[in-house]
Amino acid sequence: MIDEREDEIRRRAYSIWESEGRPNDQHERHWKQATEEMGVASGEARRKRSPRKGAGEA
Repeated sequence: MIDEREDEIRRRAYSIWESEGRPNDQHERHWKQATEEMGVASGEARRKRSPRKGAGEA
């Protein structure tokens, strides 16, 4: 699952890079943009902020 997600992010980052005319030294920004677009970064942050409640807790 992680490998599939990383591959999706890689493909999206590559697409962003191509759409911007293949600029040099922008790979980190492209990777970050791709992960944000796919909801990876926000999903991880949500899980860390809100722990699951146990049975019987409201």
